[in-house]
Amino acid sequence: MEVRTFTQKQDLFSAENRRDLLDSFLANSNQLGNDSLKVDQELFIEAASKENVQFEFIRLKSIDLHKKSFEISNARNAIVEAEYAIADTGKLILDTQDSDQLLTIFLSETLHIIVPSSKILHSMDDLELIKGQQANDIGRGIASLTGAGINEGLNLSSKENKTFIYVIEDL
Repeated sequence: MEVRTFTQKQDLFSAENRRDLLDSFLANSNQLGNDSLKVDQELFIEAASKENVQFEFIRLKSIDLHKKSFEISNARNAIVEAEYAIADTGKLILDTQDSDQLLTIFLSETLHIIVPSSKILHSMDDLELIKGQQANDIGRGIASLTGAGINEGLNLSSKENKTFIYVIEDL
């Protein structure tokens, strides 16, 4: 028996439904206090790779900016990649055991997060079907699947920290 998520059942991989998921995610993410927008991958890489654009902490899986990370204690401007985005809540999923990456989410003054548009799911139910486990809410509109010992009550004000989310158009 094949298990299918809501996203798969609704054929949300069609262009029209993908746009609806993207629009829903962007609207809900902005309501969480994030600055969220869709960007072209090549233009994003070109802009982020410029010499005057500095990131103290970089954790990207699908893009190489040809830049080095600095010490996490000085991560004022960080860029990380999320594994999934949830359209109906505007939350991002970081599936990592990298304690530096989880710490950076809270310590950086400005957090830049990229997520491929193909990784936008309708709801947490879809994610839990795919991954087979529940996500922990860790604040700033971010959830984690494998971050151990996360305090669910911990939440940072978006006034103290700025979060920019870039949905990379990859379809």
